[in-house]
Amino acid sequence: MNFIFYDFETSGRAEPAKKTRNGQWDQILQVGAILCNEDLAELDRFEMKCSLNKSLIPHPSALLVNNLSMSAISNTNNISNYTLVYKMMEKFKKWGPAIFIGYNSISFDEEFLRNALFQNLHENPYLTQINGNKRADLYNIVRAASLYIPTCLKIPDMKGSYRLENLAPANDINHEDAHDALADVIATIEISKIIKNQFPEFWRNSLVTSTKSGVSEILENSHIVCHHESYYGKIYPFVTKCIGKLGIKNRPEVFVCFDLKHDPIDYIDLSYSELEKSVFEDKLCRKIRNNTHPIIMGHENAMNFPTYEKIGADAIHQRADIIKNNKEFSDKILQILVEKEYNNNYDQSQEDILEEESLYSGGFPSAADKLLMKKFHDVEWGQKILIVDNFHDIRYSYLAKKIIYGHDPSLLNKYDSELIEKTIAKRLASSNTEKWLTIPEAFSAVDDLREKYSEEEDKLEFLNDYNSHLEEMLQMYQSTILTYDN
Repeated sequence: MNFIFYDFETSGRAEPAKKTRNGQWDQILQVGAILCNEDLAELDRFEMKCSLNKSLIPHPSALLVNNLSMSAISNTNNISNYTLVYKMMEKFKKWGPAIFIGYNSISFDEEFLRNALFQNLHENPYLTQINGNKRADLYNIVRAASLYIPTCLKIPDMKGSYRLENLAPANDINHEDAHDALADVIATIEISKIIKNQFPEFWRNSLVTSTKSGVSEILENSHIVCHHESYYGKIYPFVTKCIGKLGIKNRPEVFVCFDLKHDPIDYIDLSYSELEKSVFEDKLCRKIRNNTHPIIMGHENAMNFPTYEKIGADAIHQRADIIKNNKEFSDKILQILVEKEYNNNYDQSQEDILEEESLYSGGFPSAADKLLMKKFHDVEWGQKILIVDNFHDIRYSYLAKKIIYGHDPSLLNKYDSELIEKTIAKRLASSNTEKWLTIPEAFSAVDDLREKYSEEEDKLEFLNDYNSHLEEMLQMYQSTILTYDN
């Protein structure tokens, strides 16, 4: 099967404090992608940059990393984000089916891809999981490699050792243009080649879990499995026995695995309340989501990890047997975890969810809306306006109008044009803490970065350019607000 290696440079990233996802309130600014065959030889490539959407403020720290100045992205070319996403989608469809793979792509780039497809009216944002496509993340593979095949890669002894910009040069890979999308893709391919060429069996095994069904099959049919988790740059191995699925409706399937460093005999006769306390205090279980490309290896690796080696292979297997033969014990643990999940996540109101962030909460488009999406892309701009009010789902009407506004506000009727213009102005000029980056927050970020880079003239010049554009935008949006409020 072919591989699609891809990477995005973006206007920012999610802020955990604001409880947002990557790509909801930011955009792709550059895409780099290379199609490779099974031997990782290049077959084709795609690269494109676009201008900044009118509806958002890029974070200055993101632009510093990407080396994309405000002047460069503020409508200095005729390629909009809508055009970039459309052209990218055409190319990815032509290249598929394939395994989509990037570096830290599952949690970052793929969220941007999904939200970009959704907000630009493509009928199925889950491109990497449909039509025979699969998804993998080299970041997961590299971290697993450090456990199972430690001689394969040189992991630098430094903070951020697993970051691509540090890992690539440590392994003699030229990566001078780090954080350029295509340069990052090339470095990702070169690291993949090292792993594949030196340890082909490990490479093959690491790709088995590039589908949800692959993960499920391993966990449901294996007596003991080995996997890992990462915290603050450190990799922690686990040897576990799968006890079942968490089974919460409308959530990705989450498997629960009993950590075999614990002896189930110590817990199996506890009362429900005592077991509940132990599950969390002793951290009896680990969770594996089947849609995040977890790297899962066989039980033969268990004795490579000191904590489990001390217990011994025979004891590990005996503990797994106890769990296998005591379904009631497993069911109690699953029930405890389900109750915890419901208490944590299912009392939250959905009333404040806006259209841009409704990918996961608003459901899939109807068949009729899918046809309208296709027609929207196929017709000229002057005809797109005739489609926008025909969508059954009002989210798509709003997103369509927003796309047209970004291209040419005069194509919209006066009411829609003014409503979008006023909404954008009030959002970006807001003095409150919002889900998106506001202009006041951006000014504050510039001040912090100026202090950080006070001795670096090139970065200060970059920030001055950003600040100048920000001042112009603030004046424009304040004028817009005054116009409509009066």
